[in-house]
Amino acid sequence: MTGIKKILTCIGVVAFIAVFAIWMLGSDTEHIEDTNGPDIYKLQEISDSNIINMDVGALNFSVTDTPVTLKEYKSDKFTGVAELYQNNIYGNRFDITLYNLWVESGNFRVVLVHNGEIVHEFKLNELMQTYTLENPNGSVSLRIAGESADFTFSYDLV
Repeated sequence: MTGIKKILTCIGVVAFIAVFAIWMLGSDTEHIEDTNGPDIYKLQEISDSNIINMDVGALNFSVTDTPVTLKEYKSDKFTGVAELYQNNIYGNRFDITLYNLWVESGNFRVVLVHNGEIVHEFKLNELMQTYTLENPNGSVSLRIAGESADFTFSYDLV
């Protein structure tokens, strides 16, 4: 039985290494360095088109629940594009409020996309800001884009 255990162990190790290698090679997102300085948050490589088409993956991003029923979004060295909210909205208005949108370093944007067009960009390093979209018939999404971005914020739909 000792020989069979060795063979099964070797097969398991080889399978693990193969799965890990495929996972590492399969990631199409590469880390983008912040090249325009620590106090300039303008994106350098990710374009509006990348944000709208969601054709860039995302790295280093987390969500945690806060005591006030909001989710806190934060990251150290976030790179890529991520969609935090998406829904088809039909009505007279859509309100969204961002809280404590702080960026420590890197390049970062938070935008609202309506029917395939960026309609609003939220200001960085603001305590609270609300945006109202009138007659929002169609797809509405909240997206973030970053290049080595250290950020934190929460949002609420009103």
